[in-house]
Amino acid sequence: MGKPGSGLKQHSNKDVLMGSKITIEVDPRHEGIVRRALALAEEMEQLALTAPEGSVFDTCEEAVLQKGRKLQSEVLGEAVARRIEASEKKGRRCVSARADARRKIAGRRNASW
Repeated sequence: MGKPGSGLKQHSNKDVLMGSKITIEVDPRHEGIVRRALALAEEMEQLALTAPEGSVFDTCEEAVLQKGRKLQSEVLGEAVARRIEASEKKGRRCVSARADARRKIAGRRNASW
């Protein structure tokens, strides 16, 4: 977050007071991802506050691994879907493909079973 050209403005956590809010600018196509990531962070905070003493790390780790994988899968799926959509907008590329006449592509006729 906060890379040049990313559309995100980076703020240091130490500069933000509890209960205060910040505003970030994000490309609309990434809004869902950002919302899900924030929801995951909020869920982890709540889980850490309610987990039994002595098991906070293990409880949070298990939850973040499961939910983090789901989030990663969603991010990957959305990225691939955008790529497919972009490719479809461009249209199919017409390219001829030649078969190599020097190779046999069929199996042997008298192969024993």
